[in-house]
Amino acid sequence: MNTASQAIFSLHYIGLNLKKGVTEADFEEFVRQRGVQIPAYPGWRWTLLKGLRGERENQYLMLYAAPNSQFYARYIAESGEQTAEAQNFWQQHPQALALIAEWKTYATFAELPTLFTTYSLLAENSNSSLAEGANYQVVAGQQPRSRVVGIHNLALRAGVKPHTFEQFIIDNIHRVEDYPGWKFHLLKGQGGNRKEQYAVMLEIESLDSLNSFHPELDVSTEKALTFVKAHQDTERMYDEWRTMASFSGAPQLYTDYLAIAGNGQ
Repeated sequence: MNTASQAIFSLHYIGLNLKKGVTEADFEEFVRQRGVQIPAYPGWRWTLLKGLRGERENQYLMLYAAPNSQFYARYIAESGEQTAEAQNFWQQHPQALALIAEWKTYATFAELPTLFTTYSLLAENSNSSLAEGANYQVVAGQQPRSRVVGIHNLALRAGVKPHTFEQFIIDNIHRVEDYPGWKFHLLKGQGGNRKEQYAVMLEIESLDSLNSFHPELDVSTEKALTFVKAHQDTERMYDEWRTMASFSGAPQLYTDYLAIAGNGQ
């Protein structure tokens, strides 16, 4: 796999200005009404996520997605600093700078010194039934379409080489059958606080879809169990995976987030 041609994702922790009395409702109203007007870099999209359950329940995360490493590096250096092209982009969008300044009166923004990790895409389920598109979409005359995004951290077993695990995933990704409307991605940290570490990112078409299979932490419905029984080769692949690394879900750290705002297509 040519990783240079694969998508890049960066995750940035967002915290409320609690000492200024900012509430979740204050911040979310601003973001939905005005913050969504902050543009993404060309070819990028951003999504603001709110923890539903898991390690970071009711906390926020900014997810950026760029089509490949070249697009990402045009605007953000490996250190997390803006490039000259990024600085020029914001100079050409003074209204956006004003909105970012307003955002900072409610919460931190996705920039240094905020903790972040930049991930490259190692593999994804290309047979997923999840439609292409942004994780937060506003459609005229309808309620916004909000997907769920799960971020599940992984760790290799003692003695397992990174290349061995990565090659296994690349060679066996075709065996993964996701639930309808779900999509699996395996990511590897390229910069930031989780460099050289792995995460599973799950994109799920809606909160209703998540709950129909897993309504609570580590709880499976009959619908989920029936699906697993019908896709035993996927389960065998997951068993082989577990001999090399931890698997998605408990006991590893993870959070399932709901998309609450975004920009970019």
